[in-house]
Amino acid sequence: MATGEYDVFLSHAWADGDRPQQIAEALTQAGLRVWFDAAEIADFSSITRAVTEGLANSKALLAYYSATYPLRRACQWELTAAFLAAQSEGDPRRRVLVVNPESGPAHIHPIALRDAKFLQAPTSDGEMERLVEAIVDQVGQLTTPLADIQPLTAPNWYGIKPVGSTRFVGRLKEMWEIHSLLHAGDVAQITGAVSATGGIGQVQGLGGVGKSLLAEEYALHFGAAYPGGVFWLRAYGNDDANAALGPEERDALRSDQVRGIAERLGINAQGLTTDQVEGALAHTIGSEGKCCLWVVDDAPNGMEPDALRRWFAPHALARTLITTRSHEYGSLARGIDLSVLTPDEAHQLLTSRRPPAGEAEDNEARLLAEDLGRHALALDVTASALVSYGSDEPYHKFREELASRDDDALELATELADALPNGHERSIAQTMLRSIRHLGDAALDFLRLASVLAVAPIPASLVKAVFEKADGLDPGRAEQRQRKAFYEVTKASLAEIAGEKGEARTVHTLVSRAVRFHERAQSSRTQAVRSAAVEALTSETAQAAEDPRLHKQIELHVAHARQLVSIPSTMNEALLADWVARYDFKRGAYASARTSLEREFQFRRAHRGPEHPDTLTVMNNLAETLRAQGELSGARMLHEGALEIGRRELGVEHPNTLASMGSLGMTLRAQGDLPGARVLEEEVLAIRRRVQGPEHRNTLTAMNNLAATLQAEGDLRGARRLHEEALAIRRRVLGPEHPDTLRSMNNLAEILQAQGDLAGARKLQGRTLELKRSLLGPEHPDTLTSMSNLAATLEAQGDLFGARKLQEEVLEVRRHVLGLEHPDTLTSMNNLAETLRIHGDLAGARKLQEEVLKISRRVRGPEHPSTLTSMNNLGLTLRAQGDSRGARRLHEDTLALRRRVLGPEHPDTLSSMNNLAITLQDQGDLAGVRKLQEETLLLIGRVLGPEHPHTSISAWNLFLTLYSLGEAAAARGVLNRNLLWLLDRDPATLGANQRNIREHVAQTVKDDSRGAK
Repeated sequence: MATGEYDVFLSHAWADGDRPQQIAEALTQAGLRVWFDAAEIADFSSITRAVTEGLANSKALLAYYSATYPLRRACQWELTAAFLAAQSEGDPRRRVLVVNPESGPAHIHPIALRDAKFLQAPTSDGEMERLVEAIVDQVGQLTTPLADIQPLTAPNWYGIKPVGSTRFVGRLKEMWEIHSLLHAGDVAQITGAVSATGGIGQVQGLGGVGKSLLAEEYALHFGAAYPGGVFWLRAYGNDDANAALGPEERDALRSDQVRGIAERLGINAQGLTTDQVEGALAHTIGSEGKCCLWVVDDAPNGMEPDALRRWFAPHALARTLITTRSHEYGSLARGIDLSVLTPDEAHQLLTSRRPPAGEAEDNEARLLAEDLGRHALALDVTASALVSYGSDEPYHKFREELASRDDDALELATELADALPNGHERSIAQTMLRSIRHLGDAALDFLRLASVLAVAPIPASLVKAVFEKADGLDPGRAEQRQRKAFYEVTKASLAEIAGEKGEARTVHTLVSRAVRFHERAQSSRTQAVRSAAVEALTSETAQAAEDPRLHKQIELHVAHARQLVSIPSTMNEALLADWVARYDFKRGAYASARTSLEREFQFRRAHRGPEHPDTLTVMNNLAETLRAQGELSGARMLHEGALEIGRRELGVEHPNTLASMGSLGMTLRAQGDLPGARVLEEEVLAIRRRVQGPEHRNTLTAMNNLAATLQAEGDLRGARRLHEEALAIRRRVLGPEHPDTLRSMNNLAEILQAQGDLAGARKLQGRTLELKRSLLGPEHPDTLTSMSNLAATLEAQGDLFGARKLQEEVLEVRRHVLGLEHPDTLTSMNNLAETLRIHGDLAGARKLQEEVLKISRRVRGPEHPSTLTSMNNLGLTLRAQGDSRGARRLHEDTLALRRRVLGPEHPDTLSSMNNLAITLQDQGDLAGVRKLQEETLLLIGRVLGPEHPHTSISAWNLFLTLYSLGEAAAARGVLNRNLLWLLDRDPATLGANQRNIREHVAQTVKDDSRGAK
């Protein structure tokens, strides 16, 4: 076995004077190798260095356990690390030795070290000799260093920066209780193994008693027990002003933090869902095989058990520690109730920045601590205030001030009674109000701002922008004011440093509540700050909301915006709610977008009236969101309501009315009502041509919408004519490189592809893609759309390698920019899967399609049209793999859902009937095939018309089935009724599929005539 470099690591508090060094020298003279640092170790990096250089290579730790010793983080870290390592081989007292210079052992933690075996600090040469002999004898029984038992290294931190607090006091008993909670049932005390179930514990307590700080200090002290790292998530649960933060928004906060942790660990989380990120985290934690600490700070009241469990660690090797005010989670985790500080701890915190001058003042300080209920936040704020207190008897005078009647403090105490220790509410309220009243204007403005924002960190850039807009300051002056505000509130302990670079501040909810109370008579200034915040957030959000590539930059801004517009009270707030909705819509978070739009709609309807143009615009936007959610009937009802009001109040030619008509047309198309959509779109186009002119942007958009419906109806020639006309106008009016021109080129190429002109489509799409990459960038949504379109054409041409390469590139970018759950990303996955299926990579296609279906069911819902499309696609792949049973089950489920959700005559429903028929054919159920195909042909002919490509395909399928059944006469009847018209039609007017069927029909007719002869 390896021999330790040192026999003894002497751990001591720097403030304990010369006695520890004298012990070190005596041990050295006795032949022991002693690690001793005469300099104080204060910060985290120094702790790491100390462990690296000494403790890990020592056989034993000797703690000079004075009353000062437990107050030093470095000392406690060293002691805890050695204790945990020694504990893994049995009795920790073999390697952790205690020298106690005090008269009693009550200050020593853990209790296991309060044993008769602890050594009394020597007061004479004789006692020193006996102490040295005892230590030499004990160390002589050891042969290996502590690191050979359990590696001693400071853990990595993820989620927050481990700064700790110079103001933290005591709580050693509570930290050991937390450790016992998290490791209850472990056998680590004997074998070093970790429990398979993982430990979950919670710290409960009133607001401001120091729950979060205790959790952080526990992680710093007990870091050696978590070599896999410390992971910190903020649940932002106790901001009473943040009433608008619902389950979805809070889960979004969790998702962002988990993603950040994964990226810190080197996991490529780009484009992955939160579940996949957590899976990758679990895999990483498990593969490392090291115990971790997972902290969920500030869990809110009222969470459903399943929702809270989603915050827990993703792997059993990670212990989960929750901090919360709530006492309702006892069934999920055992906990400790964190009370106020002990009298000595409270005195230490209160006097930490201004020691009492004499015994009388020290007594006053202890009485003041009692007046404040030994409440940690109140003591901290008071300690900061006492630094600049002018009196020679600060503690006595401060108590006199608290004793004086303050009606505001009495009223505030009543409001804060739910969060403060009983009987001390008035003193705490008064000391908080006092600190707030002594702030300068800049600092007070910052707290006013914090009191109306969310509990999330407030970036300096946002504060600066608010100061600019509130008082018309130039950027330089606003930044100076922001810096001054940050300095004052931090110095007064009314805000905490946040952000990786310390560029943000967080404000405790109790402080915000006190500020709101203090400012009730100054509401005009708070309102001015709030209004400036709305303006600043609108500006920031509007610049990035519709470009997903910029969303990361405004995450905190959007969090604060959500709070401000929870219930819009001004037109500016309604506008901000609209931008938040656009942000969510672009992310594919349609539920959040819907919530914001519903709030905006209610406000505008109440303040502008139900018939105001702005109200109608929001109605249409809300309807668009419902359509994106798959709620087509709800979307249609809103569109029809907006259109009815617009026609009546604004007139049929008003832009808002025309917009409603166009939107309703798209919804009708989505519902499969192509004739209804066409009527509306033709009317919109005619009016726009007459009123706005044939070259107006809105007119050209109307042409594109009508062309899309014509294409869906099978009128490819009419659709092509419209797209060619729109493209010619846009080239002439806007220029050949304008984004709208490029969209027209894409639209026309799609028609060419449908007509079978693959070379023409490929040439147009290639040019479009080249221009978009150059003008818009490789990650712009329009560029990605062009890449997808070109890939579809390459696939149709048989260039599966080229198609796959493009689709993989599109998918990678969309995963990175939009995330894996965005609708566009799921579309890309489906497209790639289809190419893989055609290419013969059925396993790869199935894997992608199963992933898409799982995500779509969870994110969009099991009955969303896109979810049903995913089910249909997977069924096709299962069929190709020979799993006709699985394919049939999926196609039957899809058909049943589409009939109920979309209706029996929707094109997608008819497509499902065809797909199910093909699967039945594989199983040899030709009677079932015939029944489905006859029903399909009847419906599709009625809905789409006899000359639609889909009608032709349906008729040909039935024709083949009847021939397979030996029913030649019935087959010829289908041919005569539905397909002979193809022979008289110019092939240029037909789609590519119809031209293929035309050739088969011609050959069939020819064969029939030969047979007749």
